[in-house]
Amino acid sequence: MADLSWALHNFVVAAAELDVALGRRLRLSPGDYLAMKHLMTSEQALGPVELGALVGLTSGSATGLVDRLERAGHVRRHRDPHDRRRLILEPTESALAAAAEELRPLDDALRRLADRFTGDERATIERFLREATGLYRAFSRPRDAGATR
Repeated sequence: MADLSWALHNFVVAAAELDVALGRRLRLSPGDYLAMKHLMTSEQALGPVELGALVGLTSGSATGLVDRLERAGHVRRHRDPHDRRRLILEPTESALAAAAEELRPLDDALRRLADRFTGDERATIERFLREATGLYRAFSRPRDAGATR
């Protein structure tokens, strides 16, 4: 298990290095890129407060982040259709297209790599990565006083 754990750790480090490189290519600071990455990959709608919490900002700083991303044409705000008091953030089409363009060579290489595995192997790899992602997310949540992992 130690080899698998280290392989995953090295993968996560390489992914962080990729994030820094992509942020530079897209002319975003590391923090702004991290915010955009959350907006592009979140399974639920995010507002400024939720986005700020994900990147470790206060609500005031999160507002500044969103203002900056909106001025740069990366994000647009709109009212939540279920709660008109709440703002929802979404990446613009141009931001999504720019990220996709930068990631296309990597996506192609990953597709070729995946083709080297059987369907059953890919299913096992995917299951492992999904479950490991859940563990990483759980481990990154704030600890409750007295809680154990």
